[in-house]
Amino acid sequence: MANSYKERKEQEGLFLLTSSKATLPLVLKACAKLKAVETGKRIHWNIRSSNLMEDVRVGTALIDFYCKCGFLEDARKVFDEMVERDLVSWNAMISGCVGCGRFGEVFFLVMSMQREGFSPNSRTLVAMLLACEEVVEVRLGKEIHGYCLRNGLFLDPHVGTALIGFYLSFNVRASRVVFDLMAVRNTVCWNAMIKGYFDVGENMKALKLFEKMLMDGVEFDTITMLALIQASAEFGSLGLESADGLRKACSHSGMIEEGLQLFDSMIQEFRITPQLAHYGCVVDLLGRAGRLDEARKFIESMPIKPDASVWRALLSAYRDDGYTKDAKAIFDKIVELEPMNPGNYILLCNLYAAAGLWSEAKQIRINLREKGLRKPPGISWIVVRSQVHSFAAGDISHPMADKIYANLNSLLHSMKEIGYVPDLRWILHVDEEYI
Repeated sequence: MANSYKERKEQEGLFLLTSSKATLPLVLKACAKLKAVETGKRIHWNIRSSNLMEDVRVGTALIDFYCKCGFLEDARKVFDEMVERDLVSWNAMISGCVGCGRFGEVFFLVMSMQREGFSPNSRTLVAMLLACEEVVEVRLGKEIHGYCLRNGLFLDPHVGTALIGFYLSFNVRASRVVFDLMAVRNTVCWNAMIKGYFDVGENMKALKLFEKMLMDGVEFDTITMLALIQASAEFGSLGLESADGLRKACSHSGMIEEGLQLFDSMIQEFRITPQLAHYGCVVDLLGRAGRLDEARKFIESMPIKPDASVWRALLSAYRDDGYTKDAKAIFDKIVELEPMNPGNYILLCNLYAAAGLWSEAKQIRINLREKGLRKPPGISWIVVRSQVHSFAAGDISHPMADKIYANLNSLLHSMKEIGYVPDLRWILHVDEEYI
């Protein structure tokens, strides 16, 4: 009773501090950033008992809060209950769908928004382009590009960057044309194009573009450096020259030292403080070179506490190298940081399976099942006649599932006839009930 009374008084005190129409959006924004879900929900509960819910700014802030915390259904409920909606609230809901991976709903919401008399602005178009990029909806993406040109929205660097990302999903040359035509290019635009080149293996073009970025006086950031270090692991070497910070680099596969030199230059030359993602890239860099002990020592010498992603990079390298020593100890560190992530169990299970340790692999699967954890199935999308179709592994819910699987079986049969031999290294030799 006393605890209940105390909790109620704390909620009332919190609401008194945040009961201003101007203050509430700021507080909810902070809750979203801190992932303070319970605090945000308590504020929402108090808003419901007042007339503040009718304020469009408060409603929009709630939508943004729920979306950024991953509660899309709650956000949609707030959105549907709003007495008044403006373009900002529509954009919050549309962007939330993109952030939560509900790309099919993005297009439906935009059509509904237009029926209510609102025209898309730059933020709407960025969200739509991100959705088009994910589902590779080429026709609609090109239509959005045309709309941007007709309405002068192409000048917005955020729209330009989204267009670059969209075209990179299927046509890197077209994305470079968009990049070159942009009147204003910020660091994010440069990063998108540089990373795009690396992603398709055109690393010399990426490095030349980075040189041009430096010559144009554009300040690069941690994201730029992250892309360059990742490229060192994936493709080869980078080199630095003291005057310009970069000398012309050549792409000799397997040369890792210059990638490590680049990481050191972040700190020594450019005074950029590495983030966890950069440390993870160096671990990946060393792991791909088979320098596993060095990677382990690098983690242990980090000035900041490594997170699960850093340790996971090392465990992934162990798997690729068939190295099982200390794998369980590293796995335990990962699980301590991310106890509810089933992907960590799958990673160790695959490591054991690749090494032929079937009983150990089976035990990990048993542990996974006992904890009630399941790996979310991979999902893909395709757009046919403006309708988004989603597919998950083993899914038979699609109305044309029988026909789809018949065609897949036909393709597999044809592949085997021309000599295709499947790689069975990752097929686990464990009882079917544990798979």
